[in-house]
Amino acid sequence: MNIHPAATAMRQENHTHALAVILALSLACWVLGWLAAGPVYLSGGTAGFGYVLFRAAGGYRLRRSARAAGENRPLPRPARPTERPKPANPHDPGALADEMLAQGRCALLLRPQIAGNLPEPQFRRALASLNETMALVPEGDVALEPASQSLDFCRLDADDALHIVRVAPVFLDRYPVTNRQFYEFVAGGGYEQVALWDTAIWTAVLAMTDRTGRPGPRYWMDGVYLEGEEDHPVVGVSWYEAAAFARWIGKRLPSDAEWVKAGTWPLPTGGGVRSQRRYPWGDTVDRGKANLWGSGPERIVSVREFTEGVSVGGVYQLIGNVWEWTSGTFRGIDGPDGRLEPAEPMKSLRGGAFDTYFDNQATCQFRSGDYPLRRKHNIGFRCAVGVCDLLLARARGIPECTAAGQPEPPGNQMAGSAECESAEQAQEVHS
Repeated sequence: MNIHPAATAMRQENHTHALAVILALSLACWVLGWLAAGPVYLSGGTAGFGYVLFRAAGGYRLRRSARAAGENRPLPRPARPTERPKPANPHDPGALADEMLAQGRCALLLRPQIAGNLPEPQFRRALASLNETMALVPEGDVALEPASQSLDFCRLDADDALHIVRVAPVFLDRYPVTNRQFYEFVAGGGYEQVALWDTAIWTAVLAMTDRTGRPGPRYWMDGVYLEGEEDHPVVGVSWYEAAAFARWIGKRLPSDAEWVKAGTWPLPTGGGVRSQRRYPWGDTVDRGKANLWGSGPERIVSVREFTEGVSVGGVYQLIGNVWEWTSGTFRGIDGPDGRLEPAEPMKSLRGGAFDTYFDNQATCQFRSGDYPLRRKHNIGFRCAVGVCDLLLARARGIPECTAAGQPEPPGNQMAGSAECESAEQAQEVHS
């Protein structure tokens, strides 16, 4: 929760008004003291004038100190990324594969259409990269909160009004997408590749620029992230930019069910009851394990910090630091006067951010939403890919399964791809 500038201005205005009242009363006491020759009035007036002068001098010193601090604070500067190699020869499959590995596009290389033709060393490198950067979320049921978002639980009963979703095995990024990773997309011409973007917003892509008018996230400069922020989660990106990056890298945005399952790690306990964690680390709030308001430095930090908040499956910073876009649609909430519907379609957000104040908004179950074109200072994302969409062991052939990643309609159904042989292969990759 940020301190709004209007609140600061109001406090300053009230402070000035109070000093003016004290000054007027002091002047009145002085006048009465001279007219009535009353020492009490004269003393009160003098004390009032002294207090006003003291506070005015203190305010001047504070403003001067703040001005000096602002002048000494270094201005934001664009980073100097490492020199990029020349683009690979499009007629050299080996060189293209090496380039994609350097860009972090291992999931794209492991698509069956590509992986079957990779030389064994590159195939193994792609598998190793996948295992290092993504965590396996096993298949199973997960309970999502009803539209009222009023749940405060860690045990879910079968007769509760919950939304039970079956999640297929899926890989989820261990960390939010960083500035360094997103830079590969920008430098690779991602904003110019029409096929990566939803046709409905092609014209809006032209306005997706940084502070200097270059294509890129809102808070970048000269087409690159700021100095020292290479490992910070990328922010200032709309839902459409997140989705375009995911397509470019060979992944997609996770569904709400996949995201929640990664954090809550549901366990069946028998008798129609399943246990779900409220936080990735357990059922009790621990602000020392997440970058939230009051527990962190009140700014975004590297994805490598707050490692004690890791989930059971090895996913970091699901809570705090930045909100995360998902593929889900935010359809409003049920209020006391009926359902509150957004004026325009909104996309789902999960996880809370560094400026999240309320504890109930920093849980795995809480869901917020925003308009998909918003490019805010505290919204980032991470990517997912269905296990069935990848070729993980060529000896077993190419798995056949349905397409993954489509947002689930209301009701109990499969979220993501269907069961297939690749689930066993994924366990082998992560063993």
